[in-house]
Order: sequence, then C-alpha cells, then structure tokens
Amino acid sequence: MRLEENQTLERSSYERFAIPYTFKPQLSVLEAMCAAAVAFLRIFLGSLLFAVWGVYTLLAWSAIHNLLLRVAAVGAMGGLFLLCLALLMRGISVLPKRLMRLRF
Repeated sequence: MRLEENQTLERSSYERFAIPYTFKPQLSVLEAMCAAAVAFLRIFLGSLLFAVWGVYTLLAWSAIHNLLLRVAAVGAMGGLFLLCLALLMRGISVLPKRLMRLRF
C-alpha cells in the first residue's frame, strides 16, 4: 500500500491521467520530432490518398452509364479505399519503430 502511495506522489499529473498507451508524457527531443513527423505524414499522405482516390472515383462514376454498375463500382472503390487507408496508417505507425531500431 505504501509503494502505491509513493508512486502516485512521484508521478507527474500527466502520468496520472488515463492516457492512451501511445502517449508518452516525457518525450526526448528526438522522440517528439519523430512523433510530429509521423502525425504530419498521416495527415499529408492520408489527404493525398483521399484526393487521388476521389478523382478516380469521379472519373469511374462518369464513365459508367448504368446506375446499378455505377453504385457497385463506387461501393467497391470505397471499400478498397478504406483498406488502402488502413494499410497506409499501419505502415506509417510501424515506420518509426523500425527506424529507431536501425538507429541504435
């Protein structure tokens, strides 16, 4: 019981909150730069993927004249987009871990 009281007194207020496991309250400068770069990559590449995918979906929509085929094609492209977005986000989250392992 005493050990738990000492641990709560030694931790900062940020460490006492129920914060997701990916957040580390005391980052080094390199870790903070890496986290910022990962956030930038997620936003930039996700937006780029969304823009390019939207253009090609619009082109497919205008090239197909049958309404049923249009809906089927756009639905399939939407599902494929979600899969590609999920793989992109997973790849971006794995990248810093591999780079940090290569560094040391």
